[in-house]
Amino acid sequence: VRVLREARDYIGEQAGTGYDVSPAAEWLLDNFHLIDAQVRAIHADLPRGYFRELPTLRDAPLAGLPRVYGIAWAFVAHTDGAFDEELLVQFLGAYQETRELGLSELWALSTVLRVVLVESLRRLAERVATNKAAREVANRVCDRLAAYSLGDLDRLLELLRQRGVASAFLCQMAVRLQDRAAGIEAVDPLAWNAWLLRALPDLANVQARQPAEQASDNLSVSNAVTSLRVVGDADWADIIARTSTLMRLMLGSPLFAAEDRSTRDKTLHRIETLARRTRGGEVAVAQCLLAHMHAATGAGVWAGHWLHGPGRPELLRDLGLHTPALWTRLRASRVLALPLYLLALVAGTGLLLAWLLPPGHAVTVSASPAPWLLGLLAVLALFPASEAVVAVINRLISEMVQPRHLPRLALLDGLVAEHRVMVVVPAMLTSTAAIAQLAHRLQLHHLANPEAQTQFALLSDWKDAPTDRAAGDGALLAEAVAQIDLLNARYPASGESPRFLLLHRARSFSRSEGCWIGHERKRGKLEALVHALATGGRGPFLDLGPASRMAPDTRHVLTLDSDTCLPPGRLRELIGVAAHPDNQPRLDRAGRGIVAGYGILQPRLVTPLPEGRQRTLFHWLFAGQCGSDPYSAATSEVYQDVFDEGTFSGKGLLHVQAVQAVLHARLPEGQVLSHDLLEGSLARCAAVTDVTLIEDAPSHADVAASRQHRWMRGDWQLLPLLWPGRLPLAGVHRWKMLDNLR
Repeated sequence: VRVLREARDYIGEQAGTGYDVSPAAEWLLDNFHLIDAQVRAIHADLPRGYFRELPTLRDAPLAGLPRVYGIAWAFVAHTDGAFDEELLVQFLGAYQETRELGLSELWALSTVLRVVLVESLRRLAERVATNKAAREVANRVCDRLAAYSLGDLDRLLELLRQRGVASAFLCQMAVRLQDRAAGIEAVDPLAWNAWLLRALPDLANVQARQPAEQASDNLSVSNAVTSLRVVGDADWADIIARTSTLMRLMLGSPLFAAEDRSTRDKTLHRIETLARRTRGGEVAVAQCLLAHMHAATGAGVWAGHWLHGPGRPELLRDLGLHTPALWTRLRASRVLALPLYLLALVAGTGLLLAWLLPPGHAVTVSASPAPWLLGLLAVLALFPASEAVVAVINRLISEMVQPRHLPRLALLDGLVAEHRVMVVVPAMLTSTAAIAQLAHRLQLHHLANPEAQTQFALLSDWKDAPTDRAAGDGALLAEAVAQIDLLNARYPASGESPRFLLLHRARSFSRSEGCWIGHERKRGKLEALVHALATGGRGPFLDLGPASRMAPDTRHVLTLDSDTCLPPGRLRELIGVAAHPDNQPRLDRAGRGIVAGYGILQPRLVTPLPEGRQRTLFHWLFAGQCGSDPYSAATSEVYQDVFDEGTFSGKGLLHVQAVQAVLHARLPEGQVLSHDLLEGSLARCAAVTDVTLIEDAPSHADVAASRQHRWMRGDWQLLPLLWPGRLPLAGVHRWKMLDNLR
């Protein structure tokens, strides 16, 4: 890098003072910013530790260097720095006919190719700059030729030969002597010509080769600079899939071929890790793994089941390896996760209280405070102290535990009928303006996620009333039907079922509320929809013609609030997670509980940047970090990372059959308002933190207080359900509900 910069600086100085520079030098000057950026990328993409783990060469001239460096060097040398993807694939295929390349070597090839190209540019830049400097020395000698003796020139020529630029120096001197410029007339031309012929006998041939050498340098520099761009833009995942023996072998598994790139990479990295412990190499590990996958059913068809799941001991045994005791302890540690977590919270809270309120705390008066006063202070300090301790413990866990990345399918061709989904927005019909806004929200969801096997439904009720019918009900329902019909006319579906739906219920009398409402409010609507989809019926929803015709065999329901935004591509990503065999819910023998997989997927909710009237001091204080980052990866969610379960917050993807089996007629009627946490506990919810939805935070205190009041009321209603025997709740589920009450 230092030589490159010195060459660039010298060539730039010569060009700035009016001297002519070669086309190769112009390429270097014009594209040095690209070379500099590639050098920084090389340092970031190829850490020294990773470079040292690659297999090395034993024979000269590249002995001790990684084998992949020799491959890149040979490819660049044979192509003069020109990158051609098809030629590289054939080159790697020919090489692997005798020696198999590891996956880590193929992934390093992109960076190592850039290393070799930069090294080639360094050599070319040094040659261009030194040749230019040698010609400049010849010009200066010729300008003062009378001041030099032949012995002086012999010593100068020896120094230039050591740098490999004697030919450029002598050719430039020959040009100047032939020009008979001013100052050269005073010396004996015969003596100088004789010295020149003695120093370079084949002067004519060298002068004839110079244009060809300059053209070759220009081509080499242009090839290297262009290849630096092309190598960075190439689809290396596709190149590796076509050249890696391991990849071609694993792609024989239909599930592996259907998975997304991140899930595949985790599988391949674990195969590499196991291959380092065996003598057979990566291909032998992959063959053993595929044999287990092809013979299995259910979750066993996924590679992760054998690489890091319950099937790992059996796979290790077949590979001739033993199961590390540490791995066994880590698997068993999940049983102790909740006691250890609660112990840390209790101990931390106790220590903090002991520090704040030590026994015999001295005060300014001589008497110590009364015990009852200390007890009162301890009770009052318990809640803020516990809040601080919970925040610190959760933050420490987030820093220490790697976020869980659920496996998923790529679904490159879109959703298929097997994974048909309905996106629903539970709402109330209150006014024509509100109905228009709800219809617009459905339209935005469709435009952002135009999947063929998807319906977008408005799941509606009328507002509460003292009787089962109220004035204006018919007009509001007619307006909602008109809005849905307009959307269906604008975006027609290819099948028999329409793309947009209106699923509306009549009121029923609620004894606890003393009025006519939608049965069980939002929870009742969702439960009725899931039951209707699971059984193929209509449920309590009114027959509104084509606008209420649900597609048969709908497997998933994505429920969103009326102010939730569904960004582009998020629906396919969520379905990709749900469609993976490892995530699909598996029921117990009684069919009333989920023992593996997930019935609900909860994406991460982010707050958008505020605009207009939303820019309030309250919003700035309480909304947290606003805006979404399209390049963000999975973030830590303590319950998902530690307990393998997330927390449902009401906006997520429901597996219809699993939720129907677990939740149908399970909860007491008229006693559960805050249903999200309870439903997520019974239906086993997963937090998918690398898939985001957008939902605004309250901009004023009164809106936040209304939400908080509703949530607090619902959380306290769950208290009777925590008693043993009421519902099959695990310890972590009971803790989450108690933590809400805290």
